[in-house]
Amino acid sequence: MTDAPAATSRRSRATRVATAAGMAVSIGAAAALVMMMAGRGAPELRQLAAQQPVTSMTEFTVGAPHLQTIAQGIVTIDGPVVWRMRETTVPLTTETEAPNASFAVQRSGTTIYRNDLTSRRTRLETGEALFLPQGDPASRVAVGTDPSVVWNIEMLPQAVAAVPGAGMPLFSSDPITDYPAGTFDLELQRAVLLPGEVSELPGHLGPALVIVGSGRVQVSAIGQPPQPIGAGTGFLARDAVTIRNGDTQPATFLVVLVGDGVDGSEGITVPVTSTGQTTQTQLPTPVTGQPTQPPLLQTPVPVPTAVLAPTMVPATLPPVLQPTAPPVVEPTVAPDVQPSDGDTDGDGLSDAEEAAYNSDPLNKDYDADGLLDGVEVYQTGTDPLNNDTDGDGLLDGEEINTYGTSPASGDSDGDGLTDGEEIYTYGTGPASYDTDGDGYGDGDEVYTFGTNPLDPASTP
Repeated sequence: MTDAPAATSRRSRATRVATAAGMAVSIGAAAALVMMMAGRGAPELRQLAAQQPVTSMTEFTVGAPHLQTIAQGIVTIDGPVVWRMRETTVPLTTETEAPNASFAVQRSGTTIYRNDLTSRRTRLETGEALFLPQGDPASRVAVGTDPSVVWNIEMLPQAVAAVPGAGMPLFSSDPITDYPAGTFDLELQRAVLLPGEVSELPGHLGPALVIVGSGRVQVSAIGQPPQPIGAGTGFLARDAVTIRNGDTQPATFLVVLVGDGVDGSEGITVPVTSTGQTTQTQLPTPVTGQPTQPPLLQTPVPVPTAVLAPTMVPATLPPVLQPTAPPVVEPTVAPDVQPSDGDTDGDGLSDAEEAAYNSDPLNKDYDADGLLDGVEVYQTGTDPLNNDTDGDGLLDGEEINTYGTSPASGDSDGDGLTDGEEIYTYGTGPASYDTDGDGYGDGDEVYTFGTNPLDPASTP
């Protein structure tokens, strides 16, 4: 096991050093904090830093807005564990694996993850992260035109760590025996340091994994001189360390911490029988006699401030927009090949056509979206290699067979909400411009009026 700040692995090529992603910090006279949207790169950070006065020795501690938790999960530790980090490129075709307890950090592009036990899906864009539970089979696929590059940060039992993972290895620790046995909260935190800023990582439960995401920092352990650490480098911090950006450009780093124990006293337990089967989850007994909170939208809807006119004449509401017709999708033009009589998988594309499309003549639904490859090419006009052609968070087959929406239009009913938002965020109908029938489009209710698109009595 390596103590801070010794680095055990770093990238071999400078061209693979990732750009800064996640957020930027603006230090003014009152030391105010400005958070930037995830995924913005180093040019924006450099520009912001150049515009703002930076104190040469601005210090902060964990818990300040500089450091934020971006993903969280629960892990069970029983014996020595190994921290490992890999960089993988996610393919445009669905791949399935049974992951270890790990965090997926999206470095570039976009990836859709699906927990194959719960069918819950998550869309990760640059700078976002997701916790993957131990042993839950999961599928992932890249979407869009930009290459999807992911950092996999794994906590592995010592025996499992002997099996190499896919992708390029970035870091691997020696077996760690400092953690107590039990179930714990695991947190992934991210911070940005402008030039001259200092972050102190105080004591914690067992070694913390620190990863430099971009830039160059100086790490000082107690009683040791500072050592420079570059991007793509991981190290273990057993005790408190100080991380300083002595460079001229912003730097980012990630911290993985083992947090509080989760022993079941909170009232949510999953008992395990002698046969290894889990019994029904026990939830806390609800308090009776209390009023029931009416259901709310999953995402808070901003309510616009109403400004009264000088006179007492009611203000005129903006005209209600009419739905935008979804685009007409023409079927994909077939490649210039001569179809033979052979269609081994019976998907409507000949084996020669499958070769031209780079699909599989032995797999009738190459992208696993619920549509035959031939149907995608000649009927729906969708991409047989991409299971979410329009990138709205719904599989092409789901759109056609379940929701009646267009797999080639992200907003099938033209109401201003994507089909995926309507299904998973607002609960509205993706094929209905006005779900509650109150005369106002769903998107207008959410973004313009701040009303509830599911309640016909909630109108401007």
